[in-house]
Amino acid sequence: MINKNYCVTTTCFAIKGILRTAIYDLPKATYEFVPNAVHDFLRLFSQESFLQIYKNTSKEDRTYLNEYFQYCLEKEYLLEIPNEINKQHFPKLNLKFEFPSIISNLVLKIDKDFDFEKIKNILINLKCFNIQIIFESGFDLTKIEHYLNVIKDIGLHSIELIVAYSSAYNYELLTNKYKNIAFIFVYSSPDNKFIKRHVLGLQQIFTSKNQFEVTHIKSLDFFNVNITLFTESQKHNTYFNRKLFIGANGEIKNALLTDEVFGNINELNSDAKISKIIESKEFQKYWYIHKGLIDVCKKCEFRHMCVDNRVPKKRNEKEWFMETECNYNPYIAKWNHEDGYKTLGECGVISNENGFKIN
Repeated sequence: MINKNYCVTTTCFAIKGILRTAIYDLPKATYEFVPNAVHDFLRLFSQESFLQIYKNTSKEDRTYLNEYFQYCLEKEYLLEIPNEINKQHFPKLNLKFEFPSIISNLVLKIDKDFDFEKIKNILINLKCFNIQIIFESGFDLTKIEHYLNVIKDIGLHSIELIVAYSSAYNYELLTNKYKNIAFIFVYSSPDNKFIKRHVLGLQQIFTSKNQFEVTHIKSLDFFNVNITLFTESQKHNTYFNRKLFIGANGEIKNALLTDEVFGNINELNSDAKISKIIESKEFQKYWYIHKGLIDVCKKCEFRHMCVDNRVPKKRNEKEWFMETECNYNPYIAKWNHEDGYKTLGECGVISNENGFKIN
């Protein structure tokens, strides 16, 4: 075992948090938690042979070393390779994020009749393949299919719908008819439950008792491990990057919760003008504020799978923070519904416009 040749799997990534590490398996789209010592072991293993590591490890710690080694081998985080093969033949995965269009997601909010032909043209001209449509309470649900019919043949990858509950409306019929519907969120419902759940995370329907509101609540149910999100998260904010929001009155913003309004689609007479808005530095100012730049988030093991809609606040040219605290505290590895949970402040962690410190 000691003299054999091994390499670290290049498609699995150990993301170290404060108390634990999450290993992201990109091909399998899964993750699992391990002690931080496993992260340190894999990092060391990528630089040295097992024989070198073994020799440099004290006799007292070799038991742990063997346990970590066997565990990583069983999980295929380590692979045995022929002795004559150099580890250099297994290069690191290229984590450069590339995307074929300037906008990947369009969010549209509707409270009355809307010119969907204009939305269709925007989607086509921007080469945007994903849309989320928010229908406000009181909207005539019978018109949903009319809107979906306008955009059904333009090659959209996914459609998400946020709609009010109605006992007279069959939401499953929508997913049966439009196969690119990824998710339907039904608010003001009698129950909190999934009424349709697909194993691959598509064609899901979730009903909620709550009124529709944009919240910052995170949940493991909505975390995803995949190569696109992982590579995007390296240098981009995975919520704000390449997002376009159009409000009920036609206002153009980067996202629903951002304050800046850059124009109105009802006043633009050419697609070139909306492209010019999107290409502006001011419109894209949150696109590159990734979690590695933000207090607390930069130390969280979920940072490359979490899509966070909180608007980052700038402290200085290199430091960003969040005004709203997340419902997961990485300093104790607990969610706010778990026993023993404490807020950041209760843990002595202070993050605001004045700075970051741990008391």
